[in-house]
Amino acid sequence: MLTIRKAALSDAATAAMLAQQLRPHHEAAQLQKEFEPLLADANAAVFLAFSDEEVAGFAQCQLRHDYVEGTEHSPVGYLEGIFVEE
Repeated sequence: MLTIRKAALSDAATAAMLAQQLRPHHEAAQLQKEFEPLLADANAAVFLAFSDEEVAGFAQCQLRHDYVEGTEHSPVGYLEGIFVEE
């Protein structure tokens, strides 16, 4: 069964582990430090996907107030990163 839930601050290490597969040149500890403020930010969200009880992916979204290519207005919702296990 596939379930998706919004990540909590306590999920920072899990999100970092998945993000490391997307960005292998970053260390998991560095990525965890990047996720912690995002998980506390009201303008950002990280969602975790689970297949049965196993984590299977993540999506990182946030409101961007800076310029985003192809947009004319600000803020804009932006999918910063997505990863799903095979």
